[in-house]
Amino acid sequence: MKPFQLIKPVAVLILVFATMAVQAETKIGYLNAAALLQNSPQARAVQERLRKNFEPRSKELTAQAEKLKEAGEEFQRNALLLSEDQRKKKERDLLSQQRGFKNAKEEFEEDFKIRQNEELGSLREKLMEAVDKFGKSNNYDLIVTDGVVFASTGVDVTEKVLEVLKTLK
Repeated sequence: MKPFQLIKPVAVLILVFATMAVQAETKIGYLNAAALLQNSPQARAVQERLRKNFEPRSKELTAQAEKLKEAGEEFQRNALLLSEDQRKKKERDLLSQQRGFKNAKEEFEEDFKIRQNEELGSLREKLMEAVDKFGKSNNYDLIVTDGVVFASTGVDVTEKVLEVLKTLK
């Protein structure tokens, strides 16, 4: 066996042992972000604030939609009894009401999305603060989330981070 042929397997063994030594020193945790968001008191508070702020408008839109539906059904029932001018006027009124409803609904949805994004941005900041605090206080080198194909329960830090998150105001 030539001397250079022996160096290659020895180098591979050294590299394998060095990698194992580095891995033994690295502390890694997995975080289930969806579960954390679902179970955090901050997420529940966000949902409650959004519900309180947008529920009245939502109910108003639902009532308006019901009135439009009833007006449309009434028009269908009575269309043959109306004169041509009355029917055209009623159709224009219904179309105008439908446009108004559509605009109000779109405005509501846009307002809701904007507010939801603001609230979620704040929630993400709290989440990152909790993860950072937990990671530093427990000497983690790496905490990963989404895109993990496998994580043993030994590296799942979700519940522990949730406890930290509950202490944050």
